[in-house]
Amino acid sequence: MKPTDSISEAVGEVYGYSKAYFQQQLEYFKLDMAERVSRSLSLAITIFVLALLFLMILMFASLALGIYWGEQWGSYPKAFLAVSGGYAVLTLFLLIFRRIIITNPILSRIIKVFFQND
Repeated sequence: MKPTDSISEAVGEVYGYSKAYFQQQLEYFKLDMAERVSRSLSLAITIFVLALLFLMILMFASLALGIYWGEQWGSYPKAFLAVSGGYAVLTLFLLIFRRIIITNPILSRIIKVFFQND
């Protein structure tokens, strides 16, 4: 057996191990990304469902408040106008502080999901 045969055989083995290693790394990357994307997607779906349920509760509570105030004040239009005014103030507040209240927490949660080290 020639020394060059031994070297070429060793290079072939190194190439085979390197190829297997990089294929494993690629599979690991795919699995890791699939897990992170599925976590983010499940978080988004959970938030959507909870927000929908919260909006339904808010709608019925608003109707109840409008009817109650209408009976108390003797005027349903004034009562529902007051409820709408409260939502207008809340909307203005959220518009002013949207970065602190909405954007930053969502962004930090998404970053945490994608860049956490398990």
